[in-house]
Amino acid sequence: MQVCAITVAFNHPKELARLLRSLHGQTSLNGLIVLDNSREEYLKENEAIFRTHADRYQFARFVHPRENIGSAGAFCQGMKIAHEKGFDWIWLLDQDGTVENGCLASLLRNTGRADILCPQIVDIDNPAIVLPQSGAIQNFWGRMVWIAFTVSRNISFFATHGALISKSVLDRIGYYDSRNFFVGSEDSDFAFRSTTEHMVIRLVVEAKARHPDARQRSIEKRRGLIDAGLIDNISAERGGAGDHLRTRLLLRLQQSTLRGSRLLPEHLGYVDRRLFGDKNCRKTQGFASLSYAYLATKRLTSVQFGAACLYSLLIALFRKLISDGRISLKGTVSMYAICLRSKLQKEWPFESIEQFCIRLAE
Repeated sequence: MQVCAITVAFNHPKELARLLRSLHGQTSLNGLIVLDNSREEYLKENEAIFRTHADRYQFARFVHPRENIGSAGAFCQGMKIAHEKGFDWIWLLDQDGTVENGCLASLLRNTGRADILCPQIVDIDNPAIVLPQSGAIQNFWGRMVWIAFTVSRNISFFATHGALISKSVLDRIGYYDSRNFFVGSEDSDFAFRSTTEHMVIRLVVEAKARHPDARQRSIEKRRGLIDAGLIDNISAERGGAGDHLRTRLLLRLQQSTLRGSRLLPEHLGYVDRRLFGDKNCRKTQGFASLSYAYLATKRLTSVQFGAACLYSLLIALFRKLISDGRISLKGTVSMYAICLRSKLQKEWPFESIEQFCIRLAE
C-alpha cells in the first residue's frame, strides 16, 4: 500500500521543518510532495529543508508555482501529481501542524471502513485539548457544526490536516476545486462532493494530529491576518479608539452566535468593500465569503438555503448598522440574490469565483 504525504508551504520555514520532522515516525509513508506558495525570500530555505528529508522517501518532489495559487490550488496540484504516480492513498497535511507517532498507522488500520480517514485533531501546544477541527456534522438547518469528537465515528465534513484520501475517491471526485476556492472551504467542498457520491468519511480518534487552535490566536496576530485578508472577524470591525460600544455589541453578537450555532441556519457571510477596490476580484483570501456562499448554494436544500439567506441578511444588516461601514450592503444583497436564483435554477452561472466577484462589482 503506497501512501504519499502532501503539504503546502507558505513562508515560515520553521513550521515546514517541524512538520517534516514529525513524519519520521510514520511507517508506510512512501512519498512526499511539497508545494511552495512562499514569497521569494523563503523559497531557498524551504527547498533546503525539503532536501534534508527527501531521501527518506521513494518519491519526493518540491514544486514552486509561478504565483501564489492558494491552498486549494496547491493541494489540487499535489493531489494530481500523487494520483498520476499511482499512489493508493494521499495524506494531506497543513504546514503549521504536526502528526503524532503512529498517526498514519492508526488511519491505515481502518482503510476497510471508509474512503476518507481523518485523525483526531488536538491543540499543538496542549495535546490534552481536542479541537473542533476534528470533524463536522450538519444540523437541521444545514449548518456545519464542528465538534471536538472523542469517539471514532462517521462525519460529514473534515479539516484538511491529516486527512487520508483513497485513490478511489480521486478517481471519482477529482481534486480540490481551485476555480471556486483559494484559501478556506475547499476541504468542506471536497467532503460534500465525496459524500454526494456515497463515499464514507470517518474520524479515527486513535490517530492524533496536532494543529494550532484558531480560536486562541493572539490579538496582534489576528489583526495582522485580518489586515492581510486571511481571516475575517467581526471584532475587527470597529471605529475609532473610543468606539467601545460598537466593539462590545459586535463581540456580544459574535459570542452569542457561536454559542447557539448548533441551532441556527448557516451564515453565508457578506461582501466586503475591499473586493471593489483598485485590485478588485483578484484571486486572494478575500474570496473566502464568496467561496462559502457558492458552497452553501450547492449543498443546502432549498428550504435550508432560504433560511440561510434570511438569517444572513439579518446579521449583515445588524453589522452594517453598528460597524465601521466595511460591509457593502448592496453587494451582499446581490450575492444572496444570485445564489438564490442559482439554487432555484439548479445551475451555477459562473465558471469561477472570480467571475462571480466581477458580476458583483458591476
